[in-house]
Amino acid sequence: MLDSKKLKLHTLCENSVDGSGVCAEWGYSILIETGDKTILLDTGTTGAAAENAVRMGIDLKTVDMIVLSHGHYDHTGGLPDVLKQIGKETPIIAHPDMFGLKYGMNKKTGKKRYAGMPYRKEMIESLGGRFEFTTKPFWISDDIATSGEEECTTTYETVSSTLTIKTENGYEQDTMTDDLTLFLRTDLGLVVLTGCAHRGIINILRHGIKQMETENLYMVAGGTHLVGADDEGVSKTIEDLRELNPEWIGVSHCTGFPAAARIFNAFPDNFFVNGAGTVITFPVEK
Repeated sequence: MLDSKKLKLHTLCENSVDGSGVCAEWGYSILIETGDKTILLDTGTTGAAAENAVRMGIDLKTVDMIVLSHGHYDHTGGLPDVLKQIGKETPIIAHPDMFGLKYGMNKKTGKKRYAGMPYRKEMIESLGGRFEFTTKPFWISDDIATSGEEECTTTYETVSSTLTIKTENGYEQDTMTDDLTLFLRTDLGLVVLTGCAHRGIINILRHGIKQMETENLYMVAGGTHLVGADDEGVSKTIEDLRELNPEWIGVSHCTGFPAAARIFNAFPDNFFVNGAGTVITFPVEK
């Protein structure tokens, strides 16, 4: 198991900031230091992640690999700036569907706008990115792995109907098979780091517990995509979170204020907002 005392998380990009002098943007990026490896999960929308790394005194040249949680622009758009700072060939772990033609739909107007990867694969490779596509879990070490395709087991979590993908047959529902999560098995328990959790946060937590063969859930941090969930969906999520009993819940990005407030009210002693500039060391102090 990972030595939690060597584990450190730095949130480089998020919609909000913790007051530490970094900038915010719609997007998400978190740097994971394990003592042996440095992993970057997602890269935000533009250059905020790379800029905030400098402001936080982080040298991105230490990054060993990048994991992309899915193909939306707000998690992949910062790749060029990040790769320029890394300055070397860097593995990028991702699902092969992440380059799909992803579109978001406005519920009121029905209009669609492109929401996928902003760059061609060849452009990212010209900057040193080396894609490693897989539908299966990618084991970075014995205790660190991506989720691979996440199993959907709840009855109430569904991918948002506003997310579509353009195919030869027109626009179809995007089932977000490319959604990935990073799992870290530590001596304190399982740490789960999400991007947007498009496949459902409870589905993902159950998937991680099964894959990593541990029922001790220490932390879940990242996006939960409850921003569009109805009251019943949020209530059931909270009910299942109580059963899973994480010691810490750090919400980010696409959680949405109403859902975040309800989670805080349900877990006032275990909750934090994981904004840009947040640095987490272990064990986390209450």
